[in-house]
Amino acid sequence: DLLAPFAGARVDILVSNPPYIPAADIAGLQPEVRDHEPRKALDGGPDGLGPYRIMLEQLALLPAPPQIIGFELGQGQAGDIAALLESAGYWPEIIVVPDLAGIERHVLGVRTSEQVTKM
Repeated sequence: DLLAPFAGARVDILVSNPPYIPAADIAGLQPEVRDHEPRKALDGGPDGLGPYRIMLEQLALLPAPPQIIGFELGQGQAGDIAALLESAGYWPEIIVVPDLAGIERHVLGVRTSEQVTKM
């Protein structure tokens, strides 16, 4: 129920840093992360993409999809998350943004104002 608090509300920008670590990788995390963060803040399911899929499915609770959606993600997940956003069909522009180390760390989906008024 990630988007349940927003049911029926207009959301123009949605930004999320969901759990993105594959469940099998949690045991190998640095102890300061693994032992001190709540597991539900880390565990992204078998492939680390579960929360992204759920959130995209729950967009049906909103009257219209956000004009901009942005996700933080784990290393190596940019292609998969960009594909999820593309398959949702709401955002014609998908942008992958690297962090300061050059690692693809964020994916954005963007609609133009013209596209928003057509929905």
